[in-house]
Amino acid sequence: MALKKERWISGFVGACAGALIVGGVWFGTYAAHGGGSVVAMVGKTPITRQELAQQSEAYAGSAMLEELIANALIEQAAAQRHITATDAEINQQITAIEMQNGITSEAQLNSLLAQNHMTKVQFVEQIRDNILATKLAESQVQVTDKQIESYYRQNTSMFTVPETRKIAIIRVKTKADAEKALAEIQSGKSFASVAQAVSIDTATRSKGGLLGTFTEDELKADDPAIASAAFALKAGAVSQPIQVQGGYELVQCQAVTPGHVEPLSAVRSQIVQAIKQQNAESEPKLVAQLAKSANIQILDKSYAAVLTAIKNPTST
Repeated sequence: MALKKERWISGFVGACAGALIVGGVWFGTYAAHGGGSVVAMVGKTPITRQELAQQSEAYAGSAMLEELIANALIEQAAAQRHITATDAEINQQITAIEMQNGITSEAQLNSLLAQNHMTKVQFVEQIRDNILATKLAESQVQVTDKQIESYYRQNTSMFTVPETRKIAIIRVKTKADAEKALAEIQSGKSFASVAQAVSIDTATRSKGGLLGTFTEDELKADDPAIASAAFALKAGAVSQPIQVQGGYELVQCQAVTPGHVEPLSAVRSQIVQAIKQQNAESEPKLVAQLAKSANIQILDKSYAAVLTAIKNPTST
């Protein structure tokens, strides 16, 4: 199983980090353990770490050098502009990656990293660089009041808070029991006292029948009949007996919070972030910009094409 590759991580949406290229990891292993050590035997034929590193470099050396230069450019630019990636931001990205890859334990994460020839330290550093790249790109986007107001008008539905209702229930076994409970409420007893006395719903009985506060869609997902009844009631009103699985229920609408559109002042920062995300340069273009003003020297001429590739990205 390979980690899903995505160097560009959106701060607004959140996604997964990219695995380091295999060849580059082998370079570090080669340096740490020495080129002469044997990593495998085929009969009497040894395969040395030096041979492995040479093959890895031939396979992925240019791509890995490009990756390392890009990371260095991002880190240097972020430091100059006092842009950082917090531990909380890194942990949030790790959690998103774990969810995307079905990882539920540290052992599973370590196993997946091992399959991708990556250490936990390298993994965290890759995430850190992704976050820094996102922040750098977004920091270059200037957002005007006109853009903010236009975005707000065009995306009103995003800022619409639906009506919610605070709901309480009484569940009993038969319709006759429900009608008796309703008669007691109509005679003056409180809904809560009747719920505590006769409701068979153990989750709500001790709370006077209180089920919670819901939008209509949320309540419909659990029980359409209860939702229809609850959202037809005025605040304080109690429904007629409703047949449900395992018995009958009375529903009380205890409070109504009308739906409304959030004012621009309340969502301004959210809109600014969304506009920055939409208009930020892709990482290849960001790195190309940084490279054109940086002092990059390719000392090994066999890798001369790497700098040209960095400064002239083909991807967006």
